[in-house]
Amino acid sequence: MLEVDPAASKEVIEKAFKALSQKKHPDKVPPEQKQDAERGWMEIRDAYEVLKDDDKRAAYDASRKREMLNLFLNEGVIGLAKKYLR
Repeated sequence: MLEVDPAASKEVIEKAFKALSQKKHPDKVPPEQKQDAERGWMEIRDAYEVLKDDDKRAAYDASRKREMLNLFLNEGVIGLAKKYLR
């Protein structure tokens, strides 16, 4: 969502959040696109709220690792590639 490396520092995450917030803010789109822009902006904001908090980020990282492991165990390398190499 924030287009940062999983090991990104808080500074990199904050910089990415600010840049995407400016670029995708609902006030910067035509009225007919405002509803979609609001949803997208809220997703960006929610992602930032998770990644800026050490505890929430650790929980997110753990769930992502579990998801990748389960995917690998159930579908192998091809399943991982389909999901993460789009």
